[in-house]
Amino acid sequence: MEFVKLVGPFGVFFIMFALGLNLSIKRFLRVFKKPKNFIVGVLCQIVILPIIGLIVISLLPMDKEFQIGVFLLLIMPSAAMSNYATRIADGNVPLSICLTSICALSSFITVPMYLNFFSNFLYNQSFDLRLFSFSVKTFLFITMPVFIGIYCREKFSSFFKNLIFTLDRLAFVIFLIIVFIAIYTEKDNLVNYFDDVGVIMSLILAMVFVSSLITTQIFIDDIPSKRAIRIEALLQNGAMGFVVGALIFSEIQYLVPITIYALLQYCFLLFYLGNMKLKK
Repeated sequence: MEFVKLVGPFGVFFIMFALGLNLSIKRFLRVFKKPKNFIVGVLCQIVILPIIGLIVISLLPMDKEFQIGVFLLLIMPSAAMSNYATRIADGNVPLSICLTSICALSSFITVPMYLNFFSNFLYNQSFDLRLFSFSVKTFLFITMPVFIGIYCREKFSSFFKNLIFTLDRLAFVIFLIIVFIAIYTEKDNLVNYFDDVGVIMSLILAMVFVSSLITTQIFIDDIPSKRAIRIEALLQNGAMGFVVGALIFSEIQYLVPITIYALLQYCFLLFYLGNMKLKK
Protein backbone atom coordinates (compact mmCIF):
# COMPACT_ATOMS: atom_id res chain seq x y z
CA MET A 1 0.00 0.00 0.00
CA GLU A 2 2.89 2.37 0.66
CA PHE A 3 3.98 2.03 -2.97
CA VAL A 4 0.51 3.00 -4.18
CA LYS A 5 0.41 5.99 -1.85
CA LEU A 6 3.85 7.29 -2.83
CA VAL A 7 4.14 6.42 -6.52
CA GLY A 8 0.49 5.98 -7.55
CA PRO A 9 -0.39 9.70 -7.79
CA PHE A 10 2.49 10.32 -10.19
CA GLY A 11 1.44 7.32 -12.26
CA VAL A 12 -2.10 8.64 -12.49
CA PHE A 13 -0.71 12.09 -13.37
CA PHE A 14 1.05 10.58 -16.40
CA ILE A 15 -2.00 8.50 -17.38
CA MET A 16 -4.21 11.60 -17.37
CA PHE A 17 -1.54 13.63 -19.20
CA ALA A 18 -1.46 11.00 -21.95
CA LEU A 19 -5.25 11.22 -22.09
CA GLY A 20 -5.10 14.98 -22.57
CA LEU A 21 -2.73 14.53 -25.53
CA ASN A 22 -5.53 12.68 -27.32
CA LEU A 23 -7.86 15.64 -27.01
CA SER A 24 -8.16 18.72 -29.20
CA ILE A 25 -10.51 21.68 -29.32
CA LYS A 26 -11.74 20.59 -32.77
CA ARG A 27 -12.72 17.19 -31.45
CA PHE A 28 -14.62 18.85 -28.62
CA LEU A 29 -16.58 20.99 -31.08
CA ARG A 30 -17.33 18.03 -33.35
CA VAL A 31 -18.79 16.04 -30.47
CA PHE A 32 -20.91 18.91 -29.19
CA LYS A 33 -22.60 19.29 -32.57
CA LYS A 34 -24.57 16.21 -31.46
CA PRO A 35 -24.90 16.87 -27.71
CA LYS A 36 -27.42 14.07 -27.11
CA ASN A 37 -24.75 11.37 -27.45
CA PHE A 38 -22.45 13.21 -25.07
CA ILE A 39 -25.19 13.86 -22.49
CA VAL A 40 -26.28 10.20 -22.50
CA GLY A 41 -22.65 9.11 -22.04
CA VAL A 42 -22.09 11.49 -19.12
CA LEU A 43 -25.33 10.39 -17.44
CA CYS A 44 -24.27 6.75 -17.76
CA GLN A 45 -20.96 7.51 -16.10
CA ILE A 46 -21.84 9.90 -13.28
CA VAL A 47 -25.46 8.94 -12.53
CA ILE A 48 -26.29 5.36 -13.58
CA LEU A 49 -23.06 3.77 -12.33
CA PRO A 50 -23.27 5.28 -8.81
CA ILE A 51 -26.93 4.19 -8.68
CA ILE A 52 -25.84 0.63 -9.50
CA GLY A 53 -23.35 0.89 -6.65
CA LEU A 54 -26.05 2.04 -4.23
CA ILE A 55 -28.37 -0.79 -5.31
CA VAL A 56 -25.70 -3.45 -4.87
CA ILE A 57 -24.49 -2.32 -1.44
CA SER A 58 -28.09 -1.90 -0.25
CA LEU A 59 -29.29 -5.35 -1.35
CA LEU A 60 -26.27 -7.63 -1.05
CA PRO A 61 -24.67 -8.50 2.29
CA MET A 62 -20.99 -7.54 2.51
CA ASP A 63 -18.57 -5.93 4.92
CA LYS A 64 -18.68 -2.15 5.15
CA GLU A 65 -15.11 -1.97 3.88
CA PHE A 66 -16.17 -3.76 0.71
CA GLN A 67 -19.26 -1.54 0.40
CA ILE A 68 -17.02 1.52 0.36
CA GLY A 69 -14.72 -0.10 -2.20
CA VAL A 70 -17.65 -0.91 -4.51
CA PHE A 71 -19.03 2.61 -4.27
CA LEU A 72 -15.58 4.16 -4.72
CA LEU A 73 -15.07 2.15 -7.90
CA LEU A 74 -18.36 3.21 -9.46
CA ILE A 75 -17.86 6.95 -8.88
CA MET A 76 -14.53 6.94 -10.72
CA PRO A 77 -14.28 8.32 -14.26
CA SER A 78 -13.67 5.86 -17.09
CA ALA A 79 -10.20 4.47 -17.74
CA ALA A 80 -7.87 6.18 -20.18
CA MET A 81 -7.57 2.89 -22.08
CA SER A 82 -11.26 3.15 -23.02
CA ASN A 83 -10.24 5.46 -25.86
CA TYR A 84 -7.88 2.88 -27.32
CA ALA A 85 -10.46 0.12 -26.82
CA THR A 86 -13.05 2.27 -28.63
CA ARG A 87 -10.63 2.66 -31.53
CA ILE A 88 -10.25 -1.14 -31.75
CA ALA A 89 -14.03 -1.54 -31.68
CA ASP A 90 -14.50 0.97 -34.53
CA GLY A 91 -16.41 3.21 -32.14
CA ASN A 92 -16.75 6.98 -31.91
CA VAL A 93 -13.25 7.84 -30.66
CA PRO A 94 -13.76 11.64 -30.31
CA LEU A 95 -16.88 10.99 -28.22
CA SER A 96 -14.96 8.50 -26.09
CA ILE A 97 -12.10 10.95 -25.51
CA CYS A 98 -14.46 13.77 -24.60
CA LEU A 99 -16.42 11.59 -22.17
CA THR A 100 -13.26 10.34 -20.48
CA SER A 101 -11.80 13.83 -20.29
CA ILE A 102 -14.91 15.63 -19.02
CA CYS A 103 -15.56 12.99 -16.36
CA ALA A 104 -11.90 13.17 -15.32
CA LEU A 105 -11.94 16.97 -15.31
CA SER A 106 -15.05 17.05 -13.13
CA SER A 107 -13.88 14.28 -10.80
CA PHE A 108 -12.34 16.70 -8.32
CA ILE A 109 -15.93 17.79 -7.66
CA THR A 110 -17.94 14.59 -8.19
CA VAL A 111 -15.70 12.14 -6.31
CA PRO A 112 -15.52 14.14 -3.04
CA MET A 113 -19.24 14.94 -3.34
CA TYR A 114 -20.22 11.28 -3.67
CA LEU A 115 -17.83 10.17 -0.92
CA ASN A 116 -19.17 12.83 1.41
CA PHE A 117 -22.73 11.70 0.64
CA PHE A 118 -21.76 8.09 1.33
CA SER A 119 -20.05 8.82 4.64
CA ASN A 120 -22.86 11.01 5.95
CA PHE A 121 -25.97 9.18 4.79
CA LEU A 122 -25.05 5.56 4.12
CA TYR A 123 -21.98 4.65 6.10
CA ASN A 124 -23.37 6.10 9.36
CA GLN A 125 -19.84 6.92 10.33
CA SER A 126 -17.90 9.82 8.91
CA PHE A 127 -14.37 9.12 7.79
CA ASP A 128 -11.87 11.93 7.47
CA LEU A 129 -12.18 13.10 3.88
CA ARG A 130 -10.55 16.49 4.38
CA LEU A 131 -12.86 17.56 1.59
CA PHE A 132 -10.99 20.70 0.49
CA SER A 133 -7.49 19.19 0.52
CA PHE A 134 -8.83 16.03 -1.12
CA SER A 135 -10.42 18.10 -3.89
CA VAL A 136 -7.15 19.99 -4.39
CA LYS A 137 -5.16 16.74 -4.60
CA THR A 138 -7.67 15.28 -7.03
CA PHE A 139 -7.44 18.41 -9.18
CA LEU A 140 -3.63 18.43 -9.14
CA PHE A 141 -3.14 14.76 -9.99
CA ILE A 142 -6.17 14.09 -12.20
CA THR A 143 -7.67 17.24 -13.69
CA MET A 144 -4.61 19.43 -14.19
CA PRO A 145 -2.59 16.87 -16.21
CA VAL A 146 -5.48 16.61 -18.68
CA PHE A 147 -5.29 20.38 -19.22
CA ILE A 148 -1.51 20.14 -19.60
CA GLY A 149 -1.91 17.37 -22.18
CA ILE A 150 -4.41 19.43 -24.18
CA TYR A 151 -2.09 22.45 -24.06
CA CYS A 152 0.96 20.43 -25.14
CA ARG A 153 -0.99 18.92 -28.05
CA GLU A 154 -2.02 22.36 -29.26
CA LYS A 155 1.29 24.12 -28.58
CA PHE A 156 3.77 21.38 -29.55
CA SER A 157 1.68 19.31 -31.96
CA SER A 158 4.60 18.41 -34.25
CA PHE A 159 6.62 17.06 -31.31
CA PHE A 160 3.84 14.99 -29.71
CA LYS A 161 2.13 13.81 -32.91
CA ASN A 162 4.25 10.69 -33.28
CA LEU A 163 4.49 10.08 -29.53
CA ILE A 164 0.79 9.82 -28.68
CA PHE A 165 0.49 6.12 -29.50
CA THR A 166 3.64 5.28 -27.51
CA LEU A 167 2.52 7.36 -24.53
CA ASP A 168 -0.89 5.66 -24.59
CA ARG A 169 0.78 2.26 -24.34
CA LEU A 170 3.10 3.51 -21.60
CA ALA A 171 0.09 4.81 -19.66
CA PHE A 172 -1.45 1.35 -19.88
CA VAL A 173 1.79 -0.26 -18.65
CA ILE A 174 1.90 2.14 -15.69
CA PHE A 175 -1.68 1.20 -14.82
CA LEU A 176 -0.75 -2.50 -14.90
CA ILE A 177 2.29 -1.85 -12.69
CA ILE A 178 0.16 -0.06 -10.07
CA VAL A 179 -2.42 -2.87 -10.07
CA PHE A 180 0.05 -5.76 -10.08
CA ILE A 181 2.24 -4.36 -7.32
CA ALA A 182 -0.82 -3.71 -5.18
CA ILE A 183 -1.94 -7.28 -5.89
CA TYR A 184 1.51 -8.71 -5.19
CA THR A 185 1.73 -7.06 -1.79
CA GLU A 186 -1.52 -8.79 -0.84
CA LYS A 187 -1.07 -12.01 -2.84
CA ASP A 188 -1.44 -14.21 0.22
CA ASN A 189 -4.89 -12.80 0.93
CA LEU A 190 -6.13 -12.38 -2.65
CA VAL A 191 -7.83 -15.78 -2.90
CA ASN A 192 -9.85 -15.03 0.21
CA TYR A 193 -10.70 -11.58 -1.13
CA PHE A 194 -11.95 -13.07 -4.39
CA ASP A 195 -14.09 -15.50 -2.42
CA ASP A 196 -15.56 -12.51 -0.56
CA VAL A 197 -16.40 -10.19 -3.47
CA GLY A 198 -15.56 -12.01 -6.72
CA VAL A 199 -19.16 -12.97 -7.46
CA ILE A 200 -20.42 -9.52 -6.46
CA MET A 201 -17.95 -7.73 -8.75
CA SER A 202 -18.87 -10.08 -11.61
CA LEU A 203 -22.51 -9.19 -11.01
CA ILE A 204 -21.67 -5.46 -10.99
CA LEU A 205 -19.74 -5.85 -14.24
CA ALA A 206 -22.78 -7.49 -15.83
CA MET A 207 -25.14 -4.82 -14.45
CA VAL A 208 -22.93 -2.01 -15.75
CA PHE A 209 -22.75 -3.48 -19.23
CA VAL A 210 -26.45 -4.37 -19.45
CA SER A 211 -27.51 -0.91 -18.21
CA SER A 212 -25.27 0.82 -20.76
CA LEU A 213 -26.51 -1.57 -23.45
CA ILE A 214 -30.16 -0.77 -22.74
CA THR A 215 -29.54 2.98 -22.37
CA THR A 216 -27.65 3.30 -25.66
CA GLN A 217 -30.14 1.08 -27.45
CA ILE A 218 -32.96 3.42 -26.44
CA PHE A 219 -31.32 6.85 -26.77
CA ILE A 220 -28.42 6.54 -29.24
CA ASP A 221 -28.90 6.12 -32.98
CA ASP A 222 -25.48 5.40 -34.50
CA ILE A 223 -23.52 2.22 -33.74
CA PRO A 224 -20.06 3.86 -33.24
CA SER A 225 -21.44 6.10 -30.46
CA LYS A 226 -23.20 3.14 -28.84
CA ARG A 227 -19.92 1.25 -28.70
CA ALA A 228 -18.04 4.23 -27.30
CA ILE A 229 -20.52 4.78 -24.44
CA ARG A 230 -20.66 1.08 -23.58
CA ILE A 231 -16.89 0.81 -23.35
CA GLU A 232 -16.69 4.05 -21.34
CA ALA A 233 -19.14 2.64 -18.79
CA LEU A 234 -17.44 -0.74 -18.69
CA LEU A 235 -13.84 0.38 -18.13
CA GLN A 236 -13.51 2.14 -14.78
CA ASN A 237 -10.34 4.02 -13.87
CA GLY A 238 -8.84 1.41 -11.57
CA ALA A 239 -5.53 3.26 -11.21
CA MET A 240 -7.30 6.39 -10.02
CA GLY A 241 -9.47 4.31 -7.68
CA PHE A 242 -6.35 2.75 -6.18
CA VAL A 243 -4.72 6.11 -5.57
CA VAL A 244 -7.84 7.81 -4.20
CA GLY A 245 -8.53 4.85 -1.93
CA ALA A 246 -4.94 4.73 -0.72
CA LEU A 247 -5.01 8.45 0.08
CA ILE A 248 -8.09 8.01 2.27
CA PHE A 249 -7.78 4.52 3.74
CA SER A 250 -4.92 2.47 5.10
CA GLU A 251 -6.57 -0.98 4.93
CA ILE A 252 -6.34 -3.01 1.73
CA GLN A 253 -9.93 -4.27 2.16
CA TYR A 254 -11.27 -1.00 0.81
CA LEU A 255 -9.40 -1.56 -2.44
CA VAL A 256 -10.22 -5.24 -2.95
CA PRO A 257 -13.35 -4.60 -5.08
CA ILE A 258 -11.33 -2.26 -7.30
CA THR A 259 -8.62 -4.90 -7.73
CA ILE A 260 -11.10 -7.61 -8.67
CA TYR A 261 -13.05 -5.35 -11.04
CA ALA A 262 -9.84 -4.10 -12.70
CA LEU A 263 -8.94 -7.69 -13.53
CA LEU A 264 -12.42 -8.71 -14.66
CA GLN A 265 -13.20 -5.64 -16.79
CA TYR A 266 -10.40 -6.33 -19.26
CA CYS A 267 -11.36 -10.00 -19.50
CA PHE A 268 -14.92 -8.91 -20.30
CA LEU A 269 -13.65 -6.30 -22.77
CA LEU A 270 -11.62 -8.91 -24.67
CA PHE A 271 -14.72 -11.11 -24.87
CA TYR A 272 -16.81 -8.15 -26.10
CA LEU A 273 -14.27 -7.16 -28.76
CA GLY A 274 -13.72 -10.76 -29.83
CA ASN A 275 -17.45 -11.35 -30.18
CA MET A 276 -17.73 -8.16 -32.23
CA LYS A 277 -14.96 -9.26 -34.60
CA LEU A 278 -16.58 -12.68 -35.04
CA LYS A 279 -19.88 -11.08 -36.03
CA LYS A 280 -18.05 -9.20 -38.80
